[in-house]
Amino acid sequence: MGTLCQYVVDKTVEGPNPPFPSARMAKLFYEFLGRYNEWKLVRRQETIGIFVVFLFGLLALIPWFYPEIGISVSILMLILLFFAVKHYIKLNEKASHLYVNVHILQHHLIGKLEVGFCDHREPCQCVEEFRGYVLKKYDISLDIGSLR
Repeated sequence: MGTLCQYVVDKTVEGPNPPFPSARMAKLFYEFLGRYNEWKLVRRQETIGIFVVFLFGLLALIPWFYPEIGISVSILMLILLFFAVKHYIKLNEKASHLYVNVHILQHHLIGKLEVGFCDHREPCQCVEEFRGYVLKKYDISLDIGSLR
């Protein structure tokens, strides 16, 4: 009639579950990682935004050096520059807000790691394994310091 297939996973290979010291630590780390990735994305957008602002600024000055192109192109570029600066300011505010959130979450995570926030009763290497895993997999240092 029907066939029941059951896959057996090799226990020696590291499974999809990373070495979290506890389930609560996993939840906190995934919240931190989500905010961290969002902050990195906004920082990239901010970098592109400042490039666009400088580009429109330079393009707005070109017609002044070459009057045959016309002042109307300069005015158009100044209008585009205005909107680019306005968008860049919004991105900068968002990046600053996300940095504060990520920084607070990082300190909260580091604080829990420093007090040995795991489910084991006896001495263990959970915290060191977790820090090594995060550094290796995500290139994020969970030592006290600044974010990259």
